[in-house]
Amino acid sequence: MKRILSSVCLATVLTACEGTTDPIGGVGGGGGGSGAVTQAQASGDWSITLRRTTTLACSGGSLPDNQILLLHLDVTNTGALTTATSTWRASPSATVRALAGTVNFTSGATNLALFASATNTTSAMELSGTITAAGGFSGTVTDPAAGSTPVFSGNGCEYTATGVKTG
Repeated sequence: MKRILSSVCLATVLTACEGTTDPIGGVGGGGGGSGAVTQAQASGDWSITLRRTTTLACSGGSLPDNQILLLHLDVTNTGALTTATSTWRASPSATVRALAGTVNFTSGATNLALFASATNTTSAMELSGTITAAGGFSGTVTDPAAGSTPVFSGNGCEYTATGVKTG
């Protein structure tokens, strides 16, 4: 009976180990990260630096290379942003603008609409990319977002976006 109980315990432990996708101690397998982020890791203040791509013409008031966007994300437990308190601004401007969107906690995939203002939600840029548990961001900003009018660019502009969580 003791031998059967030991075998069952060993099988349970091995099955539990085999079912995990996280390598032991985070060694191997790309560092053990699956892209998962928590609500706390996604929420807070972010600094995003933009660099123009050649995908769109980027004329008529588009943002310059190395433009910094400052975002404050209040992410709910479902991954949606609290729109009343999530904001963004183009540094050094003090103009605070509205923000909406989602963060996928499983993958870190982020899709945000950066509106021209709290009252003008027909003009928007789209920020899409990935937030990491380590406090990084990489992705793109497109002005305008699909179905919107431009916030800054007269005829459309796309930027690579890299960022860090600052608070």
